[in-house]
Amino acid sequence: MDKKRKQHGQKLKVFGVVSLIALAVGGTLATVGMSRAVKEIHGIEMSRTPDAILASAGVDDGSEVTLNVIFFDQLADECVNIYDLDQNQALKVRQFEWSECDYYNSKLEQGLVDYYLNDEFMPVGLGGSYITNRGMADLSRWYSNVDGKSQSYMGQLKLEYSRSNALFSYRNDEFYPLDEVKFSADDFTNQDGHNHLFTMSFAVPFSPRVNGEEHFIIDADDDTFVFIGDRLALDLGGIHEAMRGQFIINKKGEVMTAVGDEDYAYSGINVKSDESSIVRIFHADRDSKDSVFGVAFSNMNLEVANSQLADASDIQIAYDPTDPTFVKPLGKSMTVRPDNTKGYMIMATIEGIALAVVAILVAMVAHALIRGNS
Repeated sequence: MDKKRKQHGQKLKVFGVVSLIALAVGGTLATVGMSRAVKEIHGIEMSRTPDAILASAGVDDGSEVTLNVIFFDQLADECVNIYDLDQNQALKVRQFEWSECDYYNSKLEQGLVDYYLNDEFMPVGLGGSYITNRGMADLSRWYSNVDGKSQSYMGQLKLEYSRSNALFSYRNDEFYPLDEVKFSADDFTNQDGHNHLFTMSFAVPFSPRVNGEEHFIIDADDDTFVFIGDRLALDLGGIHEAMRGQFIINKKGEVMTAVGDEDYAYSGINVKSDESSIVRIFHADRDSKDSVFGVAFSNMNLEVANSQLADASDIQIAYDPTDPTFVKPLGKSMTVRPDNTKGYMIMATIEGIALAVVAILVAMVAHALIRGNS
């Protein structure tokens, strides 16, 4: 009898040990599953790379990202003889349309706008000392509505996203975004079926990474000014053929810029890692010869918003073009990511429960085997 009790007690001990081992294994596996999920969640929430943000938002390679912009359709100015006017009059009268008028020369003209934006976050025209500084003394109509001169329209650019170099890009060698607008339809410049003469402004918030890989490129004909924060980074002023401007951010946070074939040079602008900044772009198509516009952000952590996880086409650059205060420093990142954390938590919970059930089943089988042998 004592021998049977002793054997039964040994079996119970074995059962207890097996049960504990099974529960320990199950608990360990469940903990590993939860830990993995938490790490993935942490990686998505804390990663500051564009690729991680858009992967989190469910955007595939080659998907479009919407950038909201404001266009201003401009009426053509009459072809007055600028040499019959003094300089101030000429700068006011002749702003939009030159290629169909006399006294036209195509060239880059830098120094036409101030280094700083004004209090309303708009560029300030400086005019200049020569008559060739065409129309830059008064920018009131360029980026605002002026009766009989300019009319605003909301629009969009569709940036293509490529996971190679985390690239957001747009390019159009026949850039006529206002062809359907009737405001200036009767202008003598529009006889070829395109609506020439317009301006455009937009901004793109980003969180600097300061890793030496961030690269911005813009290709445009006619006046194009790129500001970082409120300071001028790229000056492609004047009426000219398509020209390239670009900047990189080195590991010191210095913004290095180049226009055309120039070597990179320090712009006087610095950014700090993870302190939100903004790229502000002002563009003008001021003659009816050609219209080219392209922009690219490579390895830059842009502020991306998406409120509809199920629809990747809803991905947008987080920018409100109707709110000028949006060009102010943004503070900590305003990036809005889809709530993928819920999915990971659900997955981890299911995995943990499944592993716990397996552990219980192992314990029950061990218990049944021991009882069957007792």
